[in-house]
Amino acid sequence: MFVRNWMSAPAVVIPPVVPVGAALGFMEKRGIRRLPVVEDGKLVGIVTKSDLLAHLGGRKAGRRKSEDTVADLMTRSPLTVTSGDTLETAAQLMLKKKISGLPVIDEGQVVGILTESDLFRALCEMLGLGEKGARLILTVKDGEDLLGAIRKRLGGLAVRSLVTVHDPKHNGWDVVLRVRGRLPAAAKS
Repeated sequence: MFVRNWMSAPAVVIPPVVPVGAALGFMEKRGIRRLPVVEDGKLVGIVTKSDLLAHLGGRKAGRRKSEDTVADLMTRSPLTVTSGDTLETAAQLMLKKKISGLPVIDEGQVVGILTESDLFRALCEMLGLGEKGARLILTVKDGEDLLGAIRKRLGGLAVRSLVTVHDPKHNGWDVVLRVRGRLPAAAKS
């Protein structure tokens, strides 16, 4: 799975000269929590709703809040991914760096953003939430052929989704499946 399949696009961006209050109003109106900051077509930062709210709740050393712009608060040179990066790579980067969103850059242009919400949406899709059929959880011991063991236990049920997670404590794999109906006889082999 690739970032391009799950990112929010097209990119909603903001220039660095926008006043803090206007940026917050824009985010609230659009229902978004983070914005890539773009100047002359290039990514220069990222700003979050919590950055803006925290700033508006306190005073900055001797400056009037009305003079402050997105440039004063943004995180400069944010980490990014490309639309061709894997979802797993992006998720791992977000976990490691403890960040909630990554601008997506292709050929120097911001084309989207990948957020925690996008990752949750991908997880729900992988688990088959909303799909018809039964949800099954199996354990397959290390050393067994994972797909062979699943096929044997399902007895011809059609798999709609499948997710595996290794559990080293129990020397095996937890397998979560969404199944529905029986496969035609020709498809079972």
